[in-house]
Amino acid sequence: MLVGAAFAEWLRSPELVELATRPEVIGPWGALAADSRVSSPFALRADAAAEGVRQLAFLGDALAVETIEVTGYHSGVVGLARRIKAPVAEYEGGAAVFVVAAEERETGTTLLTVLRKVIPT
Repeated sequence: MLVGAAFAEWLRSPELVELATRPEVIGPWGALAADSRVSSPFALRADAAAEGVRQLAFLGDALAVETIEVTGYHSGVVGLARRIKAPVAEYEGGAAVFVVAAEERETGTTLLTVLRKVIPT
């Protein structure tokens, strides 16, 4: 497949880098603090900065890795943020999660592995 010269030049250009940090999250961890890097298709630095802030809002706090069974077949939600309701305390009102895996079962249910933000009480 051939592409235009301008598009080919854009594909060869160096990636724009935008940093987003939250010192209040990093501080207590010191050298053990996680460094997360994500490449995205944003062409404008302002869009990349907004995405960094969005990711920090979710990833900057403690996350629980959980497995929850839901009714129906839902393998198509892997890689998506979803609000999930289930008869479990944290999910009764609809918990906002990021789905990292799904295992559909013959019983008509799906076992979802999710990341859920832990909110201190």
